[in-house]
Amino acid sequence: MSVDAVLAVRRPDGPPLTAEEIGSALGFRNGPAERTRHGATGPDGSRLSLWLSTDPGDLSGPAVGVIRDDWYAERLYDGRLYVGVTESAGEDVVAALRSYCRFATARLHGTLGDLETASYVDVDGNYSYRVDRPALPEAVVDLRLGSEAAPAAPGFSLVEAANRAASGTGLVFTEDEPGRHVIPSEGAGDSVTYTVAHRAEELPFARGARSGAVPVDARLLGEFTERLLTELAGTTSGADLACWVNDRLHRYEVELSPPA
Repeated sequence: MSVDAVLAVRRPDGPPLTAEEIGSALGFRNGPAERTRHGATGPDGSRLSLWLSTDPGDLSGPAVGVIRDDWYAERLYDGRLYVGVTESAGEDVVAALRSYCRFATARLHGTLGDLETASYVDVDGNYSYRVDRPALPEAVVDLRLGSEAAPAAPGFSLVEAANRAASGTGLVFTEDEPGRHVIPSEGAGDSVTYTVAHRAEELPFARGARSGAVPVDARLLGEFTERLLTELAGTTSGADLACWVNDRLHRYEVELSPPA
């Protein structure tokens, strides 16, 4: 069975992203960015096939934080990137796809800024998500970590890892209850919120950390979460990381894997 992933990207404010902007940020070099099969090498060494679409009929994605009575809320994104593995560097194709989507998400946000992205692997439909929040005069950051396996490093502390990653941002974390922000999955209004809630029901978050209120801007927050993800991927196995800013979901990553 073919396993593929999808990454949707949008600019919430300002003109919609063009295919050329998305393709340039991702390093496309051969032919038009859209409707051309592009090759890439993933962070784990897997060979990938990429296909970008900005067709208006192909751009629906989760409207995070919006609630509808009849179905999960959706909105239009600016582009959808389809990712397939043509040659896997290991046995876990799903991990290779998630690893590339995480890499592509970082490239898009780091290059273009002020974006919203959502990605999933079709074999399970579990969403990872990131949105760039505007500069905030006062922000409280909440972190939750859940893992199918014990941390590989003895004495692992989410608070200590978060404070190392937060160096220079003004954020200082202390321990917090793991269950904060978790809602029943039947109350979820969109696919991302459902993923967070459903996976927390199957395997509750094991650790929580909460910062004091400090001024935060999108760039520093994005750099902080990237550093934290890198550290956690090396010390946990199969971990989910959730991050809320002022009680609004900022980032959710499904099943971190060790760096290649």
